[in-house]
Amino acid sequence: MASGRTRRRKKKVLSRQGRVICTLLLAALLLGGLFARQKLPYYIYPVDYFDIITAEAEAVDIDPYLVSAVIKAESNFQEDAKSPAGAVGLMQVMPSTAEWLAGRGGYDFDESRLCEPEYNIRLGCQYLRFLLDYWQWDVYKAIASYNAGQTNVARWLNEGTWDGSGENLADIPFNETQNYVNKVLKIYQEYLELY
Repeated sequence: MASGRTRRRKKKVLSRQGRVICTLLLAALLLGGLFARQKLPYYIYPVDYFDIITAEAEAVDIDPYLVSAVIKAESNFQEDAKSPAGAVGLMQVMPSTAEWLAGRGGYDFDESRLCEPEYNIRLGCQYLRFLLDYWQWDVYKAIASYNAGQTNVARWLNEGTWDGSGENLADIPFNETQNYVNKVLKIYQEYLELY
């Protein structure tokens, strides 16, 4: 009989220990989950290369978080990204556009450097600033032009296909550009809220 009581006591002790261990594990998981949830947005919306982004954005007087949003949408911060259309690097700059920008900026164009973060971000920032100036700082038109080209955007506006507003992005005839503008501006808003 004594052995039966001893077993029951051992079971109670083990079950108490088991409950304590389970409670501690559950608490650790919950705390880990809360910590991860708080950090998750910063992993989703990184600020890689932010020193370079800030320097190049400030050089042309644009918001570095807008540049970060373009990079996130274009390449997800992959410096060696290449699109099927031939766009290269973090900001997915077309070599022909990069050559034009380099000439306009007064420095040598070197296509082999388009995957270098500083060179690519410099060119991308200059292009974004050019588009913002071209569209008199209308962010919707500038971002749409970054994706579809200013000629297409000008045609849509002249034909009355799109009025250039954020409310009527669905009127843009290129689904990719509609989605792109929405995506960049959503990411931009996230950056502004996080940082």
